[in-house]
Parts: sequence; C-alpha cells; structure tokens
Amino acid sequence: MNIPFGAHQSDLTQDIARDLAHVLHPNHAVQEPVDFIIHRAEGIRLFDAEGRSFIDGRSQLNCVNLGYGHERLVRAVQEQVAELPYLSMFYQFSHPGVIECAERLAAAAPGDLEQVLFTTSGSEGIEMALALTRLYWSRMGRNRTKIISRYTGYHGATSGAVSATGMAMGGQSSMQRLIAGHVHIPAPDLFRDGAGMDPEDYGARAAEQLAQTIELEGPDSVAAFIAEPVLGVGGYVPPPPGYWQRVREICDHYGVLLILDEVMTGFHRTGPRFAAEHWGIVPDMLVVGKGINSCYVPCGGVVIRQGITDVLAGAKLPGFTHSGHPLAMAASNAAFDAYDQDGIEDNVARISTLMMARLRAEFLPLPYVGQVEGIGLMMALELVATPGTRERPEDAMLQGVVRAALEKGLILRARNGRIALCPPLITTEADAHAMLDILYPLIRDLAQ
Repeated sequence: MNIPFGAHQSDLTQDIARDLAHVLHPNHAVQEPVDFIIHRAEGIRLFDAEGRSFIDGRSQLNCVNLGYGHERLVRAVQEQVAELPYLSMFYQFSHPGVIECAERLAAAAPGDLEQVLFTTSGSEGIEMALALTRLYWSRMGRNRTKIISRYTGYHGATSGAVSATGMAMGGQSSMQRLIAGHVHIPAPDLFRDGAGMDPEDYGARAAEQLAQTIELEGPDSVAAFIAEPVLGVGGYVPPPPGYWQRVREICDHYGVLLILDEVMTGFHRTGPRFAAEHWGIVPDMLVVGKGINSCYVPCGGVVIRQGITDVLAGAKLPGFTHSGHPLAMAASNAAFDAYDQDGIEDNVARISTLMMARLRAEFLPLPYVGQVEGIGLMMALELVATPGTRERPEDAMLQGVVRAALEKGLILRARNGRIALCPPLITTEADAHAMLDILYPLIRDLAQ
C-alpha cells in the first residue's frame, strides 16, 4: 500500500504494524516498533507520513553528502538505467562508467594509488582490502597475516570488517574475535587519555603504541595497520597533531601496509577530497564508500597503490555481483561533477567555521560540555557526567538529548560520550543556525 503524503494517523499506525511484523532493523531493538515512516526527502530534510520535517543532522549514516533529490545524480541514474542497467565486472567485460569513475578516483587519491576494485559498500571495501593485503604478502613469499586496528575504530558489518572493528557490535563484546589474526590497540583520545599533555607529545606517544604492538607481535607477522583518519562511529574524534605522520613512518620502518578507511571521511566530509590530505600522508590502500555517490546507489571500493597491484599481476581477484554496477558508477560520476563544480569544498569550510564558532562560544561554557572538536562537517560535543570532570556520561544522557532533538525536528547521532553533528555538505548558513538553535537549549537544560 502506497500511503500518500499527509496520511491519517490510522494509516501510519497500520504501516508501523506492518513494519513490525516483517522488517528487522539494524541497530534497533528486535520486536520494537519504529517511530517514523519517512515518505520523501528534499535538500537536507526528511518528511514523514504526517508531513513532519526533520533536519538530517547526521546525513543518515554520515553518507548523504549531497543531500536529497540532487538533480545531477537523479538525472544520471535515470539516463543510465535506460541505456545500460547492469553489467557484470567479472571476466572480460567493462563499461565506460566504471572506467571513468576509476580514473577519477585514481586522480583524486593521494600518491600512486592508481587502481580500483569496486564493491557495493564500505564494509565490502574493507573485506577486499584485507583479502588483497594477505594475497600480496603471500605472493611476496612472506607469512604476514596479522591485522592491527583500533579498539574504538569501526570498519563495517561483514565478518572481516567486524573483526577489524574494535568496539562491541550488536551487543556482543567478542564480535571482533570472529576471525583470528586481528590485534587491537587504543585509538588516541586527547581529551581523556592525554589530559594535560602537550598535544604533539601525546600524538607521538599514541603512535608509538603501534610500534610497540608490532614489536610484541613480531614484525614479520604483521601485514597491515587499518584505521579511520578521524574516528567515526567511535565518536568523531580527530587525531592529535603529528599522529598520522608518525604512524606512516612506523609502517614504513616495519614494512607494514597502511590501510586508511575513508568510508566516512572521504569526499569532502572533513574539507578536502580525502582526509589523508590534512596530514600529507599516502596510504597503501584507501577504502571508499558512502559519499562516493551520496548513497544514491550502493557503492564502495578500495583504491590500491601501484606497487601492490604490480605484485598481484596475473591474480584473479574476488568480487561481487554488483561491483562497478552501471547505476552506481553513473551516480558516482555525477557526484564527482558536483564535488568539482558546485563549490562543495568551499561550502564545507564556510559552514564548519560558522558551526564551530557557535559551538565553542555558546556550547563549550555549558556545565556538561567538556570539549568541542571537529574537522569539516564532522563535529562533536564531548559531554561529561559531572561538571568540571572528564568522566564519561551514561548513555542514557546522550540518548535523552538525541530523543529530545528528534522531537524538535533534528536528527543526531551519539556514542562514547559524544553528540555528533555531520549534516550534508550542501548545508546552508540558515540550516546550520537552525540545527544549533534546536540543540542549544537541550544541552543547556542538562544542568536543570
């Protein structure tokens, strides 16, 4: 049944009941009903069955970079489905859209990352990066199989990606032990772990944990270090100064591959095309997804350094039915056009400056705000359990803010003591002020 916009409550109730009967929702309690049935979206707003509007302050899963109903992307998908709706990338076939998208990714990626293996999600991109890493070392005649990642890192929902993920997923504290050979180290957290330290000294100390772990595990056994440039699901935590440059040096010293998970941070989320540009580092592999086409069509991939693919020459690599799907490529190439021609990077800088200025001036003095951090449109408020301390609050406090914001028409995300803001990159100044105007009294009133 297609319920029209502005449906009556009885129709909404029926749809919620149907959803409860048949749909299982990730990250939502099983056999608990949903609250909203979204019928349409435009710009940075979602509209439910009753006509209520919600500002998407989290870009859904930090992925709808270009907002909803973007004309370039919609038109590209419409034209592509009429011309070539599907082609398998297996065996000896290719198509113009995938060639163009791979060329553009190679041109945008840092250093000599020249070739792309496409997938249908960031999680699958991680899987391919891990598989290619182990194949690379096998072809090199080296028994390097261990993967080092970080405890508060998040890399996806497939088995290898979950094993690299350090945080508990799905309520299971041992989910990351699914596959043997994964080792975890702490991620830097200047606010709590480095309190009182010089930021650069702390960055060096945090990076040295990688070197120490490689030594403890045995340098000849470690294949790669995989991490997000900025912690995403783990709380939107930016790295301390010097951290990534030192990590690159450590990987080079031990011959360990560096895999950057830019599924969340890529495509101008932090300002430049890829977050790696902030620190001038070149990874050995770079995993993409989400913002590659603003999630209009499922797409992901891994961009690989030429020296690695030289070693893999002649190998037959794994893939997926929808790898390089023509519709995904059409949407991705249209998104590249938008990123290149629509002033997206400049808008990110402008809106980030505006929002961070207000967050620091108005929110940081509030009793339960311990820290304000952000890079581009990836910002977070660090809340504290008790004013004047660095004690992490109970999750109930965070979720209370999220629920109250939702009632006011603002969608947020929260985890690890942090309220996160990651609106679409097309956000206007008026949109930015509207979000902060809703959020401010909710944070202020925590003291009451």
